[in-house]
Amino acid sequence: MNVAIVHEWLTTFGGTERLLVECLQLFPQADVFALTHTPQNFQHTALKDIKVHTTFLQNVPGIDRHYRKLLPLMPYAIESLDVSGYDLVISLSHAVAHGVKTHDRQTHVSYISTPMRYAWHMRDDYLKLHGLTNPLIQFAATSTLGLLRRWDTFASARSDSLIANSYWTASHIQHAWQRKADVIYPPVDVQRFVPAQQRDDYYLLVSRLVPYKMGIEITKAFNSLGLPLVIIGDGPELQHVRSIAKENITIMGYQPDAIVTEFMNKAKAFVYMATEDFGIAMVEAQAAGCPVIAYYKGGASEIVRDGETGLLFKEQTSEALADAVLKFESMNLNSKAASDNAARFSAERFRREFLDHIQKIASSGKAPSSQ
Repeated sequence: MNVAIVHEWLTTFGGTERLLVECLQLFPQADVFALTHTPQNFQHTALKDIKVHTTFLQNVPGIDRHYRKLLPLMPYAIESLDVSGYDLVISLSHAVAHGVKTHDRQTHVSYISTPMRYAWHMRDDYLKLHGLTNPLIQFAATSTLGLLRRWDTFASARSDSLIANSYWTASHIQHAWQRKADVIYPPVDVQRFVPAQQRDDYYLLVSRLVPYKMGIEITKAFNSLGLPLVIIGDGPELQHVRSIAKENITIMGYQPDAIVTEFMNKAKAFVYMATEDFGIAMVEAQAAGCPVIAYYKGGASEIVRDGETGLLFKEQTSEALADAVLKFESMNLNSKAASDNAARFSAERFRREFLDHIQKIASSGKAPSSQ
């Protein structure tokens, strides 16, 4: 089959980019399409040599830094891609990729990390992150996001089959688009971790420092606890976190995978407060034999076995996290149980389930997930 894989923006190597790598393992002949592509950011990754067909957004000056601000243009951009010559179209979507235009003689499968969170359940975070809080500007932005919601719902019907990355995401798809989705957990490179025989005494956070990741609240919790915390990651809240962190907190900024792996292999526990659609970092921590202390909503409840491979807490506050950490201090969780738990999210498992799904659709001519 002629295969097209449609991504959103290829600017950094993260979770959806790792998903693209796995899809290219299954379909190495596939052509890749995206809104924008920043090749220099992939020189030391598995995507360093790929050719990417991009949209008119690629010609916008500074697009690699400002692409999120052009969200209102993205539906037009994704619809401008011509994938009409392909038998199978696979869209990897957390914003608009599922809206690529296809015709009746094609099979279009969408792997959904989330319905467009900026237009649905994370609108306020988007407005705050981009400084759109002035009442007049906020009114205009909110109206624009409302139009994006209408487009998003309409565009969701273009997919013959929807796959969600978690049951949490599947529930959002049902709410936003009134469609059912099969669940296939994303691929995680669990093999790269080797749990340390003797774990160190520090807690660990690996996260992009943006509002919904709750890095500031995690910092406040450990300020009150006085226990050692290592924070790896960067983002717009990095300086704020630095300014309030006490001496027991080490802030390392961005670090390559090798450093992240080393710290996860040795950490006492991994802490997380975001409501994630899935949460690959939590799986990676489990693969490293690291118990996870996390807010219970979202993917955390599907990843962490509460009381066995980690601890889930019920309120998204620094006080609740601090209480959970103190509770964890009195527990003795098995590192092997955590690493065994992570095996169910392996890349090999993803490839098998994803390919089975594709073959089922291709052979039957009818999507198993329909409206």
